[in-house]
Amino acid sequence: MMSHDLPNLNFPLTGNGPLSVAVQALGLENFADVADFIRLLPYGRVADGDDPAAVLRAHTGTCSSKHRFLAALAHECGRLDVLLTVGLYEMSERNTPGVGSILAAAGVDVIPEAHCYLIYKGRRYDFTGLAAGQSSPFDSLMDERSVAPDDLPAVKLKYHQEAIARWAAQVGFDFERAWQLREECIASLANKLT
Repeated sequence: MMSHDLPNLNFPLTGNGPLSVAVQALGLENFADVADFIRLLPYGRVADGDDPAAVLRAHTGTCSSKHRFLAALAHECGRLDVLLTVGLYEMSERNTPGVGSILAAAGVDVIPEAHCYLIYKGRRYDFTGLAAGQSSPFDSLMDERSVAPDDLPAVKLKYHQEAIARWAAQVGFDFERAWQLREECIASLANKLT
């Protein structure tokens, strides 16, 4: 997805906060170009998950850190209608290539995953930068909710752990085994790209 494919998000960076200053120092002048830049960063967890700017320092990010940064940047520019969203979807090999063998080894086809993305003017935008599957995670959404960038770490973790606990009870796993399975899936995504 290039900035010319994002006409709705092609607004100028008018903020003067730290995130706006940081991306302007990189020579980026509009939000769509920043979104492209963030999408191209490798997939991986940042060390300081509490700081939205960590993706710039680490030159890496997950769906959470990348979209938290983008939403916080949009909000600095007065675009409060760019919504940071957490959705629960059924993660599988079809929509998240690289997790199928891990799920199969555990005897399941899917596991609930909390995925972050942006919603703007009723359209979902995903700048995670992972390879597309046969279907989109959006095709298997079970629930979604908007969250403030500052609240994301706590809200997403609780939301996700509650979903994993419900699913674990349904498939006969204990919570720890189910959460470990999810962590193995996420690790496989980072390893696949390195």
